[in-house]
Amino acid sequence: MIWFFDSWIGGLTVLREFQKILPEYDYCYFGDNARCPYGDLDDALIRQYTEEGVEFLFDQGAEIVILACNTATAHAIRYLQQVRFPDKKILGVTIPGAECVTEGGYKKIGVLATESTVRNRAYKERVHIIDDTIHIQEIAAPELVPLIEAGIFEGTAMEQILSNHLGKFDADIEALILGCTHYPIIRRHIETILPRLPIIDPGYESAIKFREYLIRHPSIEKNLSRWGKTMFFTSGNTENFMKTGSKILEKDIAHIISLPL
Repeated sequence: MIWFFDSWIGGLTVLREFQKILPEYDYCYFGDNARCPYGDLDDALIRQYTEEGVEFLFDQGAEIVILACNTATAHAIRYLQQVRFPDKKILGVTIPGAECVTEGGYKKIGVLATESTVRNRAYKERVHIIDDTIHIQEIAAPELVPLIEAGIFEGTAMEQILSNHLGKFDADIEALILGCTHYPIIRRHIETILPRLPIIDPGYESAIKFREYLIRHPSIEKNLSRWGKTMFFTSGNTENFMKTGSKILEKDIAHIISLPL
C-alpha cells in the first residue's frame, strides 16, 4: 500500500495522478480536513500537524508516506526525514516539481501557491539547490483554497481571483508551477487566462518520479500490495469529504473512516 497525507482534499489530485500512472497498487489517503487550511497556520503548527498525521500512518503499518501537500512538505519534510522518522521513507511533492523546472531548461518561472509556501520559499529554495541561476517569481493566492474546499471550482469569484493573481506575474515567465495541490482542480481556468504557457503540476511529476523510485528500490516495491484498492481517513466531516473528493477523483468514494483528533 502507498500512503498519502494531506491537509484535506488537495492531495487527492496527487493520488489521482498516482492511480493513473500506477493503477495496480493499493492506496491509503489521510486528509486532516478538521484543521485545514494549513496555508494559513504558523510554521510550528504546520510541522506539528504534519508530524501527527504521518505518525498515525506509520502506526497503521505504512512503509512509505507521500506528503501530498506543498505546505506540509515545505515546512516539515526535512524534520520528519532527518529527526523524527530517520528510519522511515517519506517523500514530498516539491522536489519533483523543482526537478521538472531544471529538466525543462526553463530560466524564469512563476509559482502560484499558498501564503505559507511562498513565505517558506519552498520552490525557490529547491530549484536553486539544483540551479541558482533560474529566476523564480512566487505569488500567493490565499483565497483559492477556501473556495476549492467549499466545492467551488468555477464561477465569477474564482475567475476574478485567478485573473488578479495571475496578472501579477511578469509577462516573460516561461512556465507556471501549481504550487498547491488544490490548483490542478482549477487548471482549466488557469490555462484559459494564461494560454500556451506550460503548466507544471508537481502531483503528476511526483507520480512519474515515484515510478522511477520503485524501479531503483525493488525491496520497497515488492512489499506494496496490488489489489487496486483505496482506503480513506479524514479527521473531519466525512460527508463533505466524500462529496468533494468524488468530484476530484472523478469516481465515487464509497467508504471513509472518521478519525477524531
